[in-house]
Amino acid sequence: MNNIIKLIINADDFGFSPSVNSAILSGAIAGNITAASLMVNMPFAEEAAKSVQNYCNNNYNALSLGLHFTITSGKPVSKPSEIPLLIDSQGLFRFSFFGLLRMLRSKKREQFLRQIQIEFFAQMELMNNFVTKYRLRFDHLDSHQHIHVITGIFDLLKKESDKRNLSLRIPREIFGGFKRIIKRFHAWFPQGFIKRAILNHYLKSTKQNIGYFGILESGKIDEYSLQEILRVIETDNFHFDQYEINIHPSDFSVAQKDELLCCSAGDYNFHNSQNRTKELQTIQNKNFQTIINKHKIKLTGFTTDKLPY
Repeated sequence: MNNIIKLIINADDFGFSPSVNSAILSGAIAGNITAASLMVNMPFAEEAAKSVQNYCNNNYNALSLGLHFTITSGKPVSKPSEIPLLIDSQGLFRFSFFGLLRMLRSKKREQFLRQIQIEFFAQMELMNNFVTKYRLRFDHLDSHQHIHVITGIFDLLKKESDKRNLSLRIPREIFGGFKRIIKRFHAWFPQGFIKRAILNHYLKSTKQNIGYFGILESGKIDEYSLQEILRVIETDNFHFDQYEINIHPSDFSVAQKDELLCCSAGDYNFHNSQNRTKELQTIQNKNFQTIINKHKIKLTGFTTDKLPY
């Protein structure tokens, strides 16, 4: 195959903790992570943004940043008095993905959506402040736990992404056939299959411009699964011009500062999963570039435009 495949390696949860920030930054400096999605409501978000200015833009000028819109973990950016339906008595986001679904099917739907909109624009404003202050590239939009695929929330983010010319993640993952099912069964079942089915249901009529991987192996991408994903891309007949592999790396050699984390119990457990270090090791492994070259891959961000300064 003579064509070059354009591939984004996007790391979620930037700003969540020092260990996540360190992993993403080291991957960006090495040129193996080309994009990251920032949780602006987390305690270490500004630290993450500043690190990109200090270590990436000046020397590499390549890291694409996006807003990782979050309303299922941590504290809101907007005033709690403006979004009482979204938070609990401690001022933390109270709903999971399915809790959001229930509220958006209740009699409080319109009021609930208005409060989600308030929080979304507060997070967008903070993201824009970071972008301006630290001279960053802001070119994509997605959400924590893919809550933006839910009807109503999706319309809000789609409208804003179109207005700002941001790439909006459409997490409808290519399946890849029988071989991928058998080899990765231990990593997929049952959560990956269920999540994929739910997301596909909500996105079934949505146009997708970037091929996406990161549901079935969510948080568990290793060297084998990376090679299988690239094999699937090669046999996809270039249905897409560009592909995204979504990872969640962490570097546990960095002090965790767990007492400073502000997140849901589920996120706390996921944050401490050793699989996150394995994902970092996979892209930092000396075989990574060999695999990329073998499959005629060009690593890119969501855009290749020059920064406006």
